Amino acid sequence: MLNQETILANENEVSSKEVVVRWLSQEECIQGGATDMEMILEYVEKVNLWLAEGKVVEPELLHLLWEEGQYSGKRIGVHAALIRSEEMHVAAVKGIPSNPMNPVRYQTPRSNGMIILYNEDTGYPFAVMDDTIVSALRTGASSALGAKYCARPDSEILGLVGCGVIQNAHIEATSKVMKKIKTVRLFDMNKDRAQSFADKWKHLGYRFEICNDVEEAVAQSDIVYTATNVNLGNEYIPKEWIKKGSFHSGVSMWDHKDEAILEGFNKYCMDYKLRLKDDKYPLSELTKSKKLDSNQIIELGQVIKGNAIVRENDDDSVFFVTLGICATDTANSYRIYQNAKEKEIGTLVKLWSNPAMF
Repeated sequence: MLNQETILANENEVSSKEVVVRWLSQEECIQGGATDMEMILEYVEKVNLWLAEGKVVEPELLHLLWEEGQYSGKRIGVHAALIRSEEMHVAAVKGIPSNPMNPVRYQTPRSNGMIILYNEDTGYPFAVMDDTIVSALRTGASSALGAKYCARPDSEILGLVGCGVIQNAHIEATSKVMKKIKTVRLFDMNKDRAQSFADKWKHLGYRFEICNDVEEAVAQSDIVYTATNVNLGNEYIPKEWIKKGSFHSGVSMWDHKDEAILEGFNKYCMDYKLRLKDDKYPLSELTKSKKLDSNQIIELGQVIKGNAIVRENDDDSVFFVTLGICATDTANSYRIYQNAKEKEIGTLVKLWSNPAMF
C-alpha cells in the first residue's frame, strides 16, 4: 500500500512516468454506488443508446469452458468494451468466472467479476475493481429495459423461473420501470428458496404465488424471466406455454425450445446483434441455420433511439435476449470509480514507478 497523500496527485497523470492504479474491493464498490439500481438502470439505458449512436466498440466475447460443451457449467467469460460518449471516454476488460456448484459446495457466489479500466490517452490501467455486483444488477436492468420498451405497458403478472441472485436484480429493476405489476409467480426447484425470495421482496406490495411447476410460473405471465442452470439440450419451455402478448427474457438461454422461440413468438429483440456471430445461444444457432431471419431481430438501442419498434400491437409476443454488453459494466464501473475517488476510498498501488522497458 502506498501513502495516499503522496501519490494521489499522480493518479492518471500523464505528466508523471509513475502509473498508479486504484484498487476497489466489493465493499468499496458498494460505497461508490454499486448497489444503486437507479444508477445501474440509467447507465444501462445510456449504453444501449450510445451503442446505437456508434459511440461504443465491443468485440465478440470469449468463453473458456472447463468442460467442453457445458455452457452452463464451469466457465470464464472474457469481455472488453470501449466508450467514446459525450459523458465518458474509457475502455475496460472484464473477466467473470462462473461455477454453479459454488453455492452448494462452498456457500459462496456462483460468479465473481473483476474489471480493469483503462486511460484513453495512455492505454494504462487506472482502476481494478470488483464487478460481481454490477454484473448481476446490470443483467436485471437489461431485462427490465427490454420489458420497458417491448412488453405491454399494462403487464400485471411477472413470472420468475429460478429464485437466485439474478432474479433479485430482475425484480428490483422491473419494479422501477413496470408500474402495473400486481402478481409475481415464482418457481424454484427449492420451494424454501422461493418462499425466502417472496419474503425478501414483500415490501414491493406484490402478491407472490409459489408455483408447483414451471408451467404455472410461465404460461399465464405477462413478463417472464428465466434464470436457471439448464444446459444446451435440456430445453423445456414449449410453444404452448407462451402467452399471447407476453414478453420473455431468456437470460439463461437454454430454457426455451426452438419451437417456442420460432412459433410461440412473433417479435424478437436483443441488446447487441453482433452476438449473432456467436454460436453459444439459441438466436445465434437459429439465424445461422436460416430458421430465423436476422432482420427480424431488432436491437434494443435502435428502439430507445426511436429508429425501430418491436411491439406493434397487444397480441405481439416478444422474445428478448440480453447477453450482457460489457460497456454497461464499463460505464457503471467508471461512475463507481469517480464516486470512490471523490470519497477518497480504495487502495492506491503502483503499476510502476519508472517503466523498465522504456
